[in-house]
Amino acid sequence: MAETQRSQPRRLRDLAGPAPAPKERARGNSRPFYLALGLILVPLVGLLIYSLLEHNLVRRPIDATIEQTDLYVKAGEHIQVNVVNACGADGMAMKFTEFLRARKFDVPEYSTLKTRESYSRVIDRVGDPISAQKVAYALGIAKERIDTEIDSSLYLRATVIIGDDFRTLRPMK
Repeated sequence: MAETQRSQPRRLRDLAGPAPAPKERARGNSRPFYLALGLILVPLVGLLIYSLLEHNLVRRPIDATIEQTDLYVKAGEHIQVNVVNACGADGMAMKFTEFLRARKFDVPEYSTLKTRESYSRVIDRVGDPISAQKVAYALGIAKERIDTEIDSSLYLRATVIIGDDFRTLRPMK
């Protein structure tokens, strides 16, 4: 008798073919990373562009210089000056203070020095020569007697030193 080979029933897995290799996990799936990076960077770049436009177009930088060419103080212009009596005559600081206040200068303080100065002068305290020239013009002090000694701690634009030549100045006329 011939032996018959009995065929084995085909199994489902045999019908599907060889088993596929297991999928490897993708290393460093970058899609969520770039999405998160984009969600952070896009608003930051937008904010940067907005602030640059606002700073340069909407709110222009402030220029500290006064652009007026005439030597009279305008309404709304605040030129703060202190007056120092260095001539030896009593009451001159107060007299010059009243004179400047009548001409719209802001004089928050006046004082007296023990030492004497031979001539009157104006000291520019913030690097604003126009304000110093306005003060000198109001008092009748020559332009050549305007000095610059920057001292921002004083919160003043100019200092007036009243010297021995005070009788030749406008407040005394």
